[in-house]
Amino acid sequence: MPRGRPKKSQIESSKIIEVENDKKEDYEIKQEEKKVILTDKEKKTNVVLRELNKSLGGEFLKPASQVLQRERLPFKQFNLNKLTGGGIPYGTFTTIYGSKGCSKTTIAYNLISEAQKRGDICLYADIERSYDPIWAKKCGVDVDKLIYGAFYLAEQPLDVIIKICKEKAIQFVVVDSINGLSPKNEQIQGKTKERSVEDDSMALIARKLSQFFRMAVSYVAEAKCAVLLIGQSRMDLGSFIKLETLSGGHALLHYSRLILKVRRGQGAEAPTEKVDETTDDVDKDGNPVVKKVEKKVGFDLVVKVEKSQIDGCVENEEVHMQFYYTEGIKD
Repeated sequence: MPRGRPKKSQIESSKIIEVENDKKEDYEIKQEEKKVILTDKEKKTNVVLRELNKSLGGEFLKPASQVLQRERLPFKQFNLNKLTGGGIPYGTFTTIYGSKGCSKTTIAYNLISEAQKRGDICLYADIERSYDPIWAKKCGVDVDKLIYGAFYLAEQPLDVIIKICKEKAIQFVVVDSINGLSPKNEQIQGKTKERSVEDDSMALIARKLSQFFRMAVSYVAEAKCAVLLIGQSRMDLGSFIKLETLSGGHALLHYSRLILKVRRGQGAEAPTEKVDETTDDVDKDGNPVVKKVEKKVGFDLVVKVEKSQIDGCVENEEVHMQFYYTEGIKD
């Protein structure tokens, strides 16, 4: 019998097979292109690397091309993202420091809010017991999902950070502040004897932080965890010009890939608004005279890059923003 016209389903099946064959050929061609002819030296090196990784129990040695650029946790403010080239990096340490009342904690709350939007689990280590849930909510923090940590000894939060990064359990950590950390040797002598505040404890924090960074840096990188350290500034009395500097030791300066200094700018740049104010004058009816006056409702916030080892962020550049006492930071 003469063959009839092929059915529509048969034509479609034939086209699918042709497409799959084409994809297979393209894949085989690409695989051939990827093949690299290794020299005898490279072959020997690869054998040694495999043996070393096997003996070390992990992939400690690998081609540098497999090391990816660190992702960024963006700020809530456009100007801060522009200043830093996209936010703070995951997998390493960032330090923000300044004098009192310069919005350091507010910036941290804003970063927590942005991290939570990305689905990150966040830990807030409240060393100074300054956590304010109302202000945190106003800054966009989901307090029900935020992990809060309160500690007595400096070693406790530092050990926690190492542990959670080993387990890759948290993606963003805030330590507020590093200068509030009190090492065990500052509080306890021997096993049980409590120290007095008159006992000397100079440089204990710097030494403890140095040990912490050496122990934690690899685990923080592998966990791709962004660690934000909030610091307090101190006056450098060793020079003719009194300058605010970051305290905490050289290790803090070394291991922080990004250091931002925040300060209040000129009073003339502070945001203002007109409000009604009652004067001592009275009108013809004997009522107090009310007039409009300019009142400061915030301050000029200046953020400067003091150290940068990340792409798109240039040292000594700074940005001015408006901080409102009732609303927070605005571009």
